[in-house]
Amino acid sequence: MAENQNEFDSMRNDAIRRVREMQRRAKLLAAPESVPTHENEGKRKQPELLSSLFGGSKELFDLSGIHIDEEKALIGLLIYILYKQEADIKLLLALGYLLL
Repeated sequence: MAENQNEFDSMRNDAIRRVREMQRRAKLLAAPESVPTHENEGKRKQPELLSSLFGGSKELFDLSGIHIDEEKALIGLLIYILYKQEADIKLLLALGYLLL
């Protein structure tokens, strides 16, 4: 019984430690006025890079007037991955229908 309680306490303490670590990371990324340190310097640039790539809109690409939004790009990528994994053709056709 005491052994189970020790395991439970250990798992609870580990979960608390992980939550605090995630909260610490979230605060580092959310605070724009903080001076980036070597640890979070790379993490700061990623959201700025993503926002500049997507421009704040849902449209990812503009190829000769063909607009592909995020959802369609994701479905297309899923079709490609499933095709490479030799998925069922009916599944690929069903996903392709969603692109229409």
